[in-house]
Amino acid sequence: MERIKDIISENRECDLIIFPELMLHGHPSFERPEGFLFRKMKVVFRSVSEELYRFVKQQDARVIIGELKRRGDRYYNVATYADRETIQSYVKTHVHWTENFIPGNEIKSFDTPLGRIGINICYDAAFMEVWRVLALTGALVIVNISAVPRHFPVHYMWRRMAGAALFNEVFVVYANRPGKLFSGHSAVFDPQGERMVSAGENETILHASLNLDRVEDWRKAEPIMENRRPLLYRRIGWRLHSQGDELFLKRAETEPLKRWPQAAEGGG
Repeated sequence: MERIKDIISENRECDLIIFPELMLHGHPSFERPEGFLFRKMKVVFRSVSEELYRFVKQQDARVIIGELKRRGDRYYNVATYADRETIQSYVKTHVHWTENFIPGNEIKSFDTPLGRIGINICYDAAFMEVWRVLALTGALVIVNISAVPRHFPVHYMWRRMAGAALFNEVFVVYANRPGKLFSGHSAVFDPQGERMVSAGENETILHASLNLDRVEDWRKAEPIMENRRPLLYRRIGWRLHSQGDELFLKRAETEPLKRWPQAAEGGG
């Protein structure tokens, strides 16, 4: 907590300070057994979030940070935006198969003094629909906070972020945990998918200057959003069939549109 406070205090003049996934309470990978972190949430970490929110307000800062939220025995992987006036949270909607969190049921962007900002968390980034929904809600900057493990290729994550920026014509900020277990290499990408700045594998305070007018300029140069044809993309809402894809697609033409069941309600 003290290290987080020091970073906020030292960088409070920045328009936005971003910390990676599960930075506030810790990551389950650090705990053996994993459930020990959840037990600590019940006893030790009850007031940690409120303490940080008060500090952010006192510093008149604007912060995005990854944290845990608990409702009874249900735990949520959350990204929280906090400033002097508001606290807004997004619950990770696509929970990795190695994790034991309850998924959220809403893709959210937040109104901030800087404009509308979209947020997703780690594995959410693998789903192109998440990025497009955030862009369609008006986000000019989309932030992905992550705890990508060290063995996962950095260049793959950078390609994913660059693609998200290019196809949605937004700035993308990738904030990944550094350290022994994680790969670091946070980076910022412009609306044309070019990497503006990047970090290495060790802890780094990475600074970037974003001119949001570049989003509108590029969207005028290559107008994508207004030329979309959503009715042609309805299959995105269908469940993937694991067997007999040909039969599935044939039936899909004549059956009502099938959608994913709504995920369990998240906290935040």
